Amino acid sequence: MHVAEVDRSLWILRLWVRLARTLFMEEATQKEQQALKLAAAIRGGDEKAAQQCVLWLAEQRTPLAVQVKEEADPQQDIRLWVGVEDARMTTVPIYLKVRPCMTLASLKDMVFLHYGFPPSVQQWVVGQRLPQDHETLQYHGIQRDGDVAYLYLRSAKAAKLRKDTFQRELERRQLEELGIEEAALLPRGSTEAATAPAPRGPVDAQEQAGDPAASLSAQSPKVGWECPTCTFVNKPTWPGCEICCAERPKDYATPDGYQPDKEEQVRLQKEEEAMQKYEQAKEKRKRDNYQQLLQLDGQSLVLSVAAVDCPICFGTLEPGEGVTLRECLHTFCKDCLKGTILNSQEPEVRCPYIDQKYSCPGQLLEREIKALLSPVEYQRFLDLGISVAENRSRGSYHCKTTDCRGWCFFEDDVNEFPCPVCLKVNCLLCKAIHENMNCKQYQDDLRIRAANDQAARQTTEMLMNMVQKGDAMYCPACQIIIQKKDGCDWILCTMCRTEICWVTKGPRWGPAVRMDRAAEGMWGL
Repeated sequence: MHVAEVDRSLWILRLWVRLARTLFMEEATQKEQQALKLAAAIRGGDEKAAQQCVLWLAEQRTPLAVQVKEEADPQQDIRLWVGVEDARMTTVPIYLKVRPCMTLASLKDMVFLHYGFPPSVQQWVVGQRLPQDHETLQYHGIQRDGDVAYLYLRSAKAAKLRKDTFQRELERRQLEELGIEEAALLPRGSTEAATAPAPRGPVDAQEQAGDPAASLSAQSPKVGWECPTCTFVNKPTWPGCEICCAERPKDYATPDGYQPDKEEQVRLQKEEEAMQKYEQAKEKRKRDNYQQLLQLDGQSLVLSVAAVDCPICFGTLEPGEGVTLRECLHTFCKDCLKGTILNSQEPEVRCPYIDQKYSCPGQLLEREIKALLSPVEYQRFLDLGISVAENRSRGSYHCKTTDCRGWCFFEDDVNEFPCPVCLKVNCLLCKAIHENMNCKQYQDDLRIRAANDQAARQTTEMLMNMVQKGDAMYCPACQIIIQKKDGCDWILCTMCRTEICWVTKGPRWGPAVRMDRAAEGMWGL
C-alpha cells in the first residue's frame, strides 16, 4: 500500500511538470509572437499597434531590447552648418558634409583630420544638449541639410594637451588617412606589449642553494634608459616609454656599439619604410597641389570650392557658383562683382568687402574684370580708365576737334600735337587748331573776330585771364602770347625764337636784359 501511494505521487508530479512545461512554452511562444508583432508595427510605422504590444509585454514583465538596423539609417550625405567658437566668443561658420548615422566620435575625428583640432579640445552642442561620443547625429535630430550644431574649442591648457602629444596624434592620423598601417610607424608611447623574457636555462646548483653572489653574477646588466616618470627601463632605441608614454630624456644617447635585437631591427626597418612612404605621399601631395595651382593660374576666375554666403546680397552660393578674388581671397557672387565694376568711378576696382571694423584694400585683377563683363561693358570700362587718366594728368592734351577722342601726353620741348584720330595738327601753345596760320596770325585773327564771334571772344578772354594770372605772357619781341608748360624758367618764343626769362618776363640775353630782386635772389646775386 505504501509503494502504491509513492508511485501515484510520482505520477502526479510528472503530470504537473509536463503541464507547467506546456504552459511555459505556450507563454514563451505568445511573448515571441508579440515581439514579432511589435517589430512589424515599428517597421510599418503603426504607432497604435506598437503601443498595444509594448503594454502587453510590460504587463508580462518580459525583458525587451530594441535595436535599429543599419539599413534604417539615412545613407545620403547632408550639409551640417557648424558655428565654431573659441574663448573670445568669435563665431566662424563652416559647413561639414556628414551622415546622420555618424557618431560624435567620428565627427570629432573628421574635424581633427581636416582642421587640426584634437578631439580633447572639441566640445559639441547639438539642440541645447551635450552629446556623448557613442551617440549618433540622427539621435539628436540631425537629419536634413542646414541643420545646426555648435563647436566650442577649449584651450590646450584646459584640455591638458601637450604640443608633442598633439603632433604625434596628428601624424598618426595622417598616416592612417594615407593608408599606412599604424604598426608600420610606432609613435612615441606605443602601447605595444613588451616581449616576454627568454626562458632561462638550467639553474646552477649553487644558485638553487640561494647563494646571493651567484644570483648577482647570473643577472646581466640592464641596457637602456630609465623612464623619469615610472622608472621602467626601456630599450635604447625606443623614443618613448612603453609603459607610461613619457618622452625619452633629451640628454640620453644610444650607447656606442649597441646592437639592436631582432625585434628592434624589425621595428626600426618598418619605421624607416613608413617614413619613406610618408615622405613620398607628402611629395606627391605637393606635386598635386602645384599642378592644381598651375591650373587655377590659367583660369580667369577662381571659383569657390565650398558653399559660402555672399557678403553683399547674403545669398547662399553652392560650390562653383561663387568667385574668389585672387588678391584677397574674399568670395562673392558674379552679379555683385559685376555691379561693383560697372558702378565704380575709378579705373582700379577695389574689393567690395567691408564690415564694421575692416575695409578690404585689395583690388580686382584685369583678367577677373574682363571675365566678369561682356565685351561691350569691358570696352566701356577701358574708356572710363583712359578718360580718368587723361583728366588727372598734368601733361595731357585733348584734341580740339569736335567729338574727337584723340589725346596725348606732351613734353616741354613739343609744341604741336598731330592727332592720330582726326589727323588735325593742334598747337599746344595756343591750345587750338590753326592750320595755314602761325601763332601770331592766329592770335591777331582771334582779336579781330572777337568783336563778332562769341567763341573767339571767349578764347580771347581766356588768354587775357591767363596773362593777368601769370600763367601766360607777351613775347617781348613779337608780342604774341606765350605760355610755359613745364620745366625751368628758360623759354623760347616759337615765332621769333627769342630766348625769354619767365621770371623777369624779358629777354634772357642782350642789352635789354632786366634783373629784378626775384631774379637776383634766384641766381644768388
